[in-house]
Amino acid sequence: MKPLTFLLLLTTMLIFLHGTSYALDVPEKYTDKISAVDFFPTGARFTFVVEPEDSSGNFRALIPGAFRPESIRLLNPESVYGDIYVSSYSRTKWTPSQLESLRLQAEEQSKIVSDLNARKAAFEQTLAFLKNAPPEKSKPQELLQYIQEAQGVRLAAENGLSALRVNLSQEQEKLRMLNQELQNKRPTGDTRYTEVTGRARGMVYLEAFTDSASWRPKYVLDLDTSTGKIESAMYILASQRTGLDFTGTITLHTKTPDERVLAPEVSPLKVSIKPKEQVIASSSAVSITRTNRQFKSARAAMNGADMYMAAEEMADIDENALDVPALGVPAPKAPAVTETLSDRTVAVAGTLAGDGTERVFEASGGNSTMSSKVELIMIPEQRTNAWIIASMDEGNDHMIPGEAELRVDGHSSGKIYVEEYGIGQKKIPFGYADQITAKKERLIEKTGVQWFSGVFTSGYKLEITNGTKKEQVITVRDRLPIPTDEKIKIDVKRIEPKEKERDKENRLTWEITVPSGATVPIIVDYTLSYPSGEELEYK
Repeated sequence: MKPLTFLLLLTTMLIFLHGTSYALDVPEKYTDKISAVDFFPTGARFTFVVEPEDSSGNFRALIPGAFRPESIRLLNPESVYGDIYVSSYSRTKWTPSQLESLRLQAEEQSKIVSDLNARKAAFEQTLAFLKNAPPEKSKPQELLQYIQEAQGVRLAAENGLSALRVNLSQEQEKLRMLNQELQNKRPTGDTRYTEVTGRARGMVYLEAFTDSASWRPKYVLDLDTSTGKIESAMYILASQRTGLDFTGTITLHTKTPDERVLAPEVSPLKVSIKPKEQVIASSSAVSITRTNRQFKSARAAMNGADMYMAAEEMADIDENALDVPALGVPAPKAPAVTETLSDRTVAVAGTLAGDGTERVFEASGGNSTMSSKVELIMIPEQRTNAWIIASMDEGNDHMIPGEAELRVDGHSSGKIYVEEYGIGQKKIPFGYADQITAKKERLIEKTGVQWFSGVFTSGYKLEITNGTKKEQVITVRDRLPIPTDEKIKIDVKRIEPKEKERDKENRLTWEITVPSGATVPIIVDYTLSYPSGEELEYK
């Protein structure tokens, strides 16, 4: 068989094998009627509404693969006949309708890149032919003419190839960006789905949990340094990649429900005479180990349990205890922050796309004015400027943890992550006061010997300058050495002005009033005595 004929036959076989695939049972349309969405720090819970398909009450819900099959729950079991069936299937990659335009752009761009690659291959083939093809000319004049023509063709081919490579690189980058955007917006689990079937009287409410959702609060905090008032505006940033868009009220929780809650219990602590040959853990450690084993055993049993709820298992649940949200309920106009002992929630209204696009909601219910005491704190050893601290020890508002944009008197001063704060627990740094500065200078240090002891004389001078237009009360913090060895003794010679506080670790605090444009000095002088011949080490 000729090599060319064999190559053509092999190519035909490869195309035939590559084109063979087995079609999957792909759902024509997912269940997209959603009555409620609850967001948690790690995921979201959707409530789906399913209508029976015929007069017999048969219903079929198709849930995208972004939702955990084991999390699916029936919320109104009293309306269901018999069991419900939950099955998971594989499918071809799903592109939601809102991403179809982007997918088509990527396909069209892929064709452009393929066409340019084909033209590039043709140029390269032409150049290879010109390089390797021997001239079949015998007369010098004919050979010269051939060389000139070949050079012209080669030059045109190389110029064309060079321009094409630039164009190809640009088009490949466009394709990469389109594919990257499509991949980022594709729903999680787009190659699988879950089917829920059964028979029911009327509407069926199903609950399902997805990990492909997140939310976070963001604050804008504006501190008025003259009054201590803080204007707080709260925003909610939420996103989800289930492939299903949702319009309505979204309830955002600060706590994810625990998978299993165990009652608190203190294990008895037993004591006995330890056998002499036993040299391992004490009885208390054994008790703790046993408790851990019991906990792990309970967790294993929980994880291995059947997560599905059949209708019979829920038949005894009081239907009045089920809070099944209805479709068409208007969203609250002023989102409110509500609180329980174990959770805080924020309700926002609007549309949230299923392609992972982060949406910003203005939680007007989270806007408030808080009272604080403004403190200017200087630690010259760490920074030459003063910290601006808002202390809300008597505040009566809670703050959900989140990022905050800080402003001082209307001007941006920085960003901070607000930790979990309860009533009377807030101390927020708002940035630095650049016009209030500190300078620290070491006093002359000397080392000597006195009565067989080493004596180290040291100290420092602080200069606090107020460059603002009004008098300021400034809290200054510094420290003295604290001996960790009883052989070392410290003798404080002078602290001027006298400190307001000195704690057990020799940290000093002054509260000084500095007039506008003035500089106030603080002097600290001390000696350290220690055994002669030894050296001091600072840690």
